[in-house]
Amino acid sequence: MNKLLVVALFSLGTALGCKQLEEARKAAETLKKTAEAAKAPEISSEEDKDAELSSKLGEYIQCMNGTSKRVVQSRNRYLSWADEKLGPTGKERNIYGLYDINASTCYPALDRAKSMPPALPDVESAALEYRKALEQLDPIVKRASDYYDQKDYKDDKMAKGKAMHGDLMNGFAKFEQVSKGFEDRVVALNDAVNDRQFSRLEKDPARRLQYLAQKSQNEAKALIKLSTVDELKELDLQKYDVAVQSYERAIAELEQYVAAHKAESDKASGLSSYVSDSKGFLKSAKELLRRKRDNKDFNKEFFSDSNPRLVEGHPAQLVENYNRAVDASNRLRY
Repeated sequence: MNKLLVVALFSLGTALGCKQLEEARKAAETLKKTAEAAKAPEISSEEDKDAELSSKLGEYIQCMNGTSKRVVQSRNRYLSWADEKLGPTGKERNIYGLYDINASTCYPALDRAKSMPPALPDVESAALEYRKALEQLDPIVKRASDYYDQKDYKDDKMAKGKAMHGDLMNGFAKFEQVSKGFEDRVVALNDAVNDRQFSRLEKDPARRLQYLAQKSQNEAKALIKLSTVDELKELDLQKYDVAVQSYERAIAELEQYVAAHKAESDKASGLSSYVSDSKGFLKSAKELLRRKRDNKDFNKEFFSDSNPRLVEGHPAQLVENYNRAVDASNRLRY
């Protein structure tokens, strides 16, 4: 069974004015320098505090959105052909190997976050453990990836593949455990900032477009939480149906506003892509709803083990499309 993991997070920098992370870092640095020069508290308003916090968490999110997802994809690819308990035998019909993690792209973001305010001891400690687990797993995956890419198992009768299996599974398990603790802490802070920003947007008529976009993001997040199940019987049809309808209304409301305020909407860079990707997520969410209604088990479809993202209405497909919509949201510029 492929384990599902939602790793994409709505960018806090986007939620707080749609600035790029680099711009957010500069803004936070400017706030700090100005406050120090005046010998006053570093930041004052709630929105200023959230901007500073978003700058730091944005680095963690950038790391997780790429690396955590890649680890899950690598593990799933490996277990699509190799038995989790027994390991590879060399007699498999198809030997696909696994994906490189490319962990080096994550480390600079962790380094930047470490030196940025505000102090977040629990998150920083979890980030350190996350990095340690990644540093242990990355070379193991790299060796295994090279071994299978070069088809060296044809030369040693899968001896090295069998020997590496235990280290691979232990490394994946350790990373999964550590990653969850790190992600839970970041998500909790992310959600809190999101809620405060959403409340501010709701009260500001001048930012109606941004409010409606974030409203749809919030509905998408509620929907993906309900849809992430391993088996069809775990899906709560009544709650899920309500969530699908709420999300569809939020997207329709956003589209209606866009059509009625063309001049304003045309200035929002990436808006059409966000709406398109959001509707793609809605489509796959509806397919899962139909599967539940018609009792059509997604785990019995042809690609359910090897590549579940290709199965219409499979939770893995929903995660994929949700992450795509999140990425589009993070590129929005008003």
